[in-house]
Amino acid sequence: MDVIRNFLLSPEEYLDTFWESDALIWVDWREYDESIIKYINEKLPEEDKVKFTCVEVEKERDIDIILEKDGISTAIPYAEDYTDRDTTLKSVQEYVSPKYQIRWFMGSLGSDTLAFCVFPSSQWEQLEDEFGAEKVAYHFAPIKEDSVMFEMDMDEVFDLLEQRGEA
Repeated sequence: MDVIRNFLLSPEEYLDTFWESDALIWVDWREYDESIIKYINEKLPEEDKVKFTCVEVEKERDIDIILEKDGISTAIPYAEDYTDRDTTLKSVQEYVSPKYQIRWFMGSLGSDTLAFCVFPSSQWEQLEDEFGAEKVAYHFAPIKEDSVMFEMDMDEVFDLLEQRGEA
């Protein structure tokens, strides 16, 4: 968490250090959805890891990913014909919530490889208390039910970069 705190204290000074830190989970737009879950699990303690199975299905997308929690199995709600990173990330966020939050590192906006961080919600709350919720969300956007990350079209990306003063 110190690497995020240092970054928030001085984003320009610590950007390169943060960019190379272990705090980030890098996800390419071509990534297999089950790989995303594995990356997130690498950051979680054993007892909090996302339990999942991949099942071949007779649909154009070929697989379902089934999340298991508290004895309940739930399929990630993909479209009929494809899986997508946004749906996977939102489903995993729902799974790890409220104990953890996955946040999108907005410094990766505009790339085909996006960065995410997963930390206990209490640690995100401490950062919000220290730096303000708006500043933390500006750099680390919470993943919500309506979040669009990989499925954003280029006009939306450029509009968002412009709004952030980065275009």
